[in-house]
This record gives sequence, structure tokens and C-alpha cells, in this order.
Amino acid sequence: MTVPSLRRKVLFSAPTAAVVVPLFMCTALNALLRPWLAERLGGTLVLFGNAVRGPDRWWSFDAATRADHPVLTGFLSTSDGALAMMTFALIALLLIGGWAFARIHRRLAKPRSRPDY
Repeated sequence: MTVPSLRRKVLFSAPTAAVVVPLFMCTALNALLRPWLAERLGGTLVLFGNAVRGPDRWWSFDAATRADHPVLTGFLSTSDGALAMMTFALIALLLIGGWAFARIHRRLAKPRSRPDY
């Protein structure tokens, strides 16, 4: 009895990974890392708006903390909505880059016909 050839199934394709990985990273940043960092630095939570999924939030810091940790306070002073828009822009760039890479790769792999002289 012969066993039919089993093709290996791909669990995640490149376009799926280009969407899932940035969304997961942004969600983890907003839900876990940013509140933890803001608490450690003594930030004041600022809530703005009243949307279905909750208000937009960010943290504000005093001048001494901003001077000591300019990169972290700048990151934490960026709103959740702005980070989400940056994530969507990153996803779009990854998808367009993957499409362009595949197109160029196919074009280079295709044998070119040589004119007969």
C-alpha cells in the first residue's frame, strides 16, 4: 500500500504574518508595556474622548522626568490612536514591500527569450 504524498501545509503565509505580528506587538505594547513603564516613571494618565472601544490615552510627565528619560517619555506621550495608525502604516508598508519583492523575484526568475539573429 502506497501512502499518497503529503504536502506540508504552511501555517502562516507572509501576508498573514505581515498583519498578525505588528498587530500583536502593538496590542502588547498598549496593554502591557506602556502602562507598566508609565507607572515606573510616575506618569499621569490622560484620557481623551469617548469612543466605543474606550478613550484615547497617553501619559504626561513632569519636566525633570522628561529631561532624565526623553525617549521613554516621548514614547509614552504618544496616544494609543497614533500608535495604532503607525501600526497600520507599517502593515501597509510590509504588504507592499512583500508584493514588490515577490514581483521582482518572479521577474528575475523567469527565463528571458533571446532574439534570433
